[in-house]
Amino acid sequence: MDIRNVDLNLLVVLDTLLRVRSVSRAAEALDLSQPAVSFALARLRKMFDDPLFVRASRSMQPTPRVLQLAGPLRSVLDSIKNDMLQPPAFDPAIASRTFVFNMTDIGELVFLPRLVKQVQRVAPGVEIKSISIPPGELESALQSGEVDFALGYFPYLHSAALYQQRLLSHVFVCVMRVDNPMIGKEITRKQFLEAKHAVVRGTSDELVEQALAKLGLTRHVVLRVSHYLGIPMIVAESDLIVTVPYAVGLSFAKMAPLKTLRPPINIGTADVKHHWHARFHHDPANKWMREEVATLFFDESRRTRRVRS
Repeated sequence: MDIRNVDLNLLVVLDTLLRVRSVSRAAEALDLSQPAVSFALARLRKMFDDPLFVRASRSMQPTPRVLQLAGPLRSVLDSIKNDMLQPPAFDPAIASRTFVFNMTDIGELVFLPRLVKQVQRVAPGVEIKSISIPPGELESALQSGEVDFALGYFPYLHSAALYQQRLLSHVFVCVMRVDNPMIGKEITRKQFLEAKHAVVRGTSDELVEQALAKLGLTRHVVLRVSHYLGIPMIVAESDLIVTVPYAVGLSFAKMAPLKTLRPPINIGTADVKHHWHARFHHDPANKWMREEVATLFFDESRRTRRVRS
């Protein structure tokens, strides 16, 4: 018998007939008409070349052939029901897997401490891996599963194949050493423009430059770096100021004697989002991690949607 010619619905009918031993009761149990079950039984008899059931006084009695089939039939149907048709589950308490996040070093600074603490509490076998992929390669990495999530400020991720979850909006702050001799409890526009600035190259600083350009202003930049790691100590030991997202400024202030002040110009905000590919939207593990991130970092204006180009 060629399995390609087997209608699995017939096996469901056969299993029901084995249980109820009646065409009418099988039809009721399957929500089918009695003629439909009779037709299915005729096909089953032809398929197995056996009567399968014979009429008795009050029921249909199975033949030795169908009794021989009963065990394997139940095993096959149970396997389909329990292994194939049940939604997959993810139990974080016993899971052992790695979640890969694409983050910049600013993302690692802001998100990783809380994320790792929470994951270790509820999923001790789960590993968090943070990498940074060039912008042009990130979408394909999300599609392939090389990267599970992109977490941070990624304005260039706008494919219709990606989902995004807005977590929070970063306002900006100016960070300087607490005893900066030129700036007190607030910073004026004149002080901002006359000060010497450190700049961390990236999308966040591009927003600062755009705000200045709209006003026809420029700042005096004396240091440009690619990473945030060294900035707290550099600013704490100099009169430089740096303009960064609020959460970054708070982190800096925990590392060195620094203060944060509201910028004297309107820079706007940067939306921090959580991105993942539509291929994995229904994956239980992916969904669990998304919920953990949302619980940790959502603000009141939260929303989830697929990006539409």
